[in-house]
Amino acid sequence: MLGLSLVPALFAQEEGGRQPLTVFFADGTSQPLGNWALSYEYATWPRSESSARGALARHASPDLLLGKRVVPTAGTSLELTYVGRVARGLVVVDKGGKRSTYKPEAPPAETLVPGARKDLVVQPRGLDLYGETLTGGKRSYCLLSYTALVECAAEADQRVVKIQFP
Repeated sequence: MLGLSLVPALFAQEEGGRQPLTVFFADGTSQPLGNWALSYEYATWPRSESSARGALARHASPDLLLGKRVVPTAGTSLELTYVGRVARGLVVVDKGGKRSTYKPEAPPAETLVPGARKDLVVQPRGLDLYGETLTGGKRSYCLLSYTALVECAAEADQRVVKIQFP
């Protein structure tokens, strides 16, 4: 979903690292990831210009940004529900087992680009999970698409169905 040139910069932001989380896939496998981040991809361009001239960027966060809500992930699990091959629902299960259901809403422009000029269009594109495997390999998984311009993997071994956060 993102050009490879931006991926090292994202991982560099996370050098302090976070405790590993576990990703569960539709094929029944799982994978621990360390130094992880939820990464919100967006495009920006001046309102007076074509979106074709836009630039891609990312906003990394340890929390779920759902519309104007910030949902902390520490100690929770996130379950993604699918209609066909597209994620259409999110369930956050807290430490006590309480389940909260959310619709996949894109974060607002002011969250992705604080202080952006009023003549700048900010279009959220998708939500990815980035991290490192136990052997140091870099991995990214598309979780949600906010636009038809982004398509998440449909293969079961890449389709995330649950994330257990530390």
